[in-house]
Amino acid sequence: MTSQISDTVYQAARQDAVLVDRSSLGMLKFTGQTRLDLLHRMSTNNVNGLQAGEGAATVLTTDIARIIDRLILYASRDAVYCLTGENNAANIARYLMRFVFFNDDFHIEDLSADTAVFALYGPQAKTRLTAAGFPEEELPLHHWRACQIKGATAYLHRTDPLNGDGYFVMCQMADRDAIWEYLVNQGMAVADEAAFEFLRIEAGMPRYGRELTLDYIPLEADLWADVSFHKGCYTGQEIIARMESRGKLAKRLTRLHPETVVQPGDDIIQEGKKVGTYTSVAMGPNGLVALGYVKTTG
Repeated sequence: MTSQISDTVYQAARQDAVLVDRSSLGMLKFTGQTRLDLLHRMSTNNVNGLQAGEGAATVLTTDIARIIDRLILYASRDAVYCLTGENNAANIARYLMRFVFFNDDFHIEDLSADTAVFALYGPQAKTRLTAAGFPEEELPLHHWRACQIKGATAYLHRTDPLNGDGYFVMCQMADRDAIWEYLVNQGMAVADEAAFEFLRIEAGMPRYGRELTLDYIPLEADLWADVSFHKGCYTGQEIIARMESRGKLAKRLTRLHPETVVQPGDDIIQEGKKVGTYTSVAMGPNGLVALGYVKTTG
């Protein structure tokens, strides 16, 4: 396995900020009077009261509480926009439509092909964005604001931090090249897919298709902040509530430093026994880093 991140990008991510093209994330638009009601009853978090400019992460789970996808919702005055896992918008749209009742006013539009998503990660991400003309306002996690950049409309979203902070800049594909070039010209290092994969593994950030799959439950993936324990019934609630009340998980997502080369799907071995499964592995400046689910003791 060869190195997947240069020293320059690695140091920029730790000390400054890096720019990542994350346009493979899906984007859905929900409209209709019951748009938040349906998302509220189908997912783990309390999202029914989201106001324009606000957002929240929530998880779709099966009836046995296994992860279908983690969604990030962004509310506007007349719609809710939704980031899905990579290339997963169409699947989520089909899944949700199965639960639209005759009295629901709920409509879905897949905007993935027309949406560019850029991420900035690192301790100086906000400083870089402010210097580039984005709003100085301190946004709470997952909240967002529209702004004008180089004559184009862009959307600034606070997102899950990586190395201290994180933001999404989104725009229409027609403005993609102009916004990307403008951000690159601010002097930030560009992290390609392989470099981002290393950085997010090192940071312990779960990803759809790797750590967020039908094999696992949100609490096992450390998505506690995406789960409300005070809302009404949702799909998978009983099992998640039972796990929380007992304070006991069968396994937990864990950051690991393998001493030998391993691959996703390989067993995690401790003292000759299987104790878990690797889900993501990458090589970096200081050797291998990995994520995996490890059985809890007791």
